[in-house]
Amino acid sequence: MVGGVMTVEFELDTILHQRIIDKCRSPYKDGHFSHAAFESMKQVELALKEKSGTCKKLYGRNLIKAVFGSGKNIHLIIPLADYLQEDALELFTGALRYYRNYTAHEDSKIDNISCIRIMVLASELLGLIGASSISFTEVGGVEGLIKHGIFAEESQITDLLSLLLSEACPDDCFDGLFEDWAVRGYTDNQFQSVFDLGHIVYKETDQIINKPTDVETLGWFELTPMGQKVLNKNRDI
Repeated sequence: MVGGVMTVEFELDTILHQRIIDKCRSPYKDGHFSHAAFESMKQVELALKEKSGTCKKLYGRNLIKAVFGSGKNIHLIIPLADYLQEDALELFTGALRYYRNYTAHEDSKIDNISCIRIMVLASELLGLIGASSISFTEVGGVEGLIKHGIFAEESQITDLLSLLLSEACPDDCFDGLFEDWAVRGYTDNQFQSVFDLGHIVYKETDQIINKPTDVETLGWFELTPMGQKVLNKNRDI
């Protein structure tokens, strides 16, 4: 208690995102408050690009609209509740437009306290980005996956679908599957994208012929009509 006002002491590193600690703590401690503040908001923008894996040539409002808005693109789905997606768009837009522009053009007014507040805000935004999930539902089909660099060409999608069809998962056991796919050059985003676009589904049953005593269910991947169309097209059937 100081002067009748309750105070809370804390280590700055305990509330800052690790990315802010790595990129901004040093200039902050050296007294370069404007640089630390600007860099913290820059890290938010970079994290949006890295998380979505797209929008390399977009910045600021256009980047945020592409990632959190509607339209043919890879989207980030904010945590907490689906109906907050539009609010997230406004939150990120306002924060980046105000603080990024402010730190870039009016940095003389940024002292150590202002810098801390901006770094804390950036840390919260980075936390939301990290907790967001990626959605390929509105990427624009197979053409969109290629356009955004998820796959280099359509034949890669065919190869992944064929690989999934060859897998069986007793008792929903996926041990080693993702590692095997990674060795073959496939990423988690590629795997998720064919599910988000409705090309393949996962099914399971407990009705197994000659079922081993230690197996209760058997799971497998099955093409949807849309997925079969993609597979047939690239097999020239």
